[in-house]
Amino acid sequence: IIVAFFISSIIIGAVYSSMNPEIAQQSMEEFRNMIDFIKSLPPYAIMLFIFVNNTVKALIALLLGIGFGIIPFAFIAYNGYIIGIFGFITAMEKGLFYLVTALLPHGIIELPMVFISAAIGLKLGHEMFNSVTGRKANIKEELSRGIRFYFYWIVPLLFVAAAVETFITPTLIQLIL
Repeated sequence: IIVAFFISSIIIGAVYSSMNPEIAQQSMEEFRNMIDFIKSLPPYAIMLFIFVNNTVKALIALLLGIGFGIIPFAFIAYNGYIIGIFGFITAMEKGLFYLVTALLPHGIIELPMVFISAAIGLKLGHEMFNSVTGRKANIKEELSRGIRFYFYWIVPLLFVAAAVETFITPTLIQLIL
């Protein structure tokens, strides 16, 4: 469900960008300003920034899923939509190969971790719904299991993804320019 929602959000962002190029370009400029700030940091600070940003957002999506799963869906929709805008404009400006090179190396690690965090949040939301409607629910057990999984798998793999995004992706991009 989370992956399908994410892909749908990417498509919506890309279609919106194609129909409203001036607004999409304005969003892209805001994104570039943030990227320029991050690029001004030393490499290890960039990696730390990316890692902390992704782990905090993944944890929020996981924990706030207890509110009937609304936050994980909003988190996934927003990120998919932004990637749709970014992807459309980048593909138009620099080509599809550039876009794939910029997203794939770290994305193959980062995106599954984000999806799993949101899915755990969605599961917590389902358990909360069951609890409110009088069905059997074990929110505490699901939360405990989700937190353990988060710290055992998601956090370390988001660290790896941040390292790849900081040190490997830019090198690959330089090779294709």
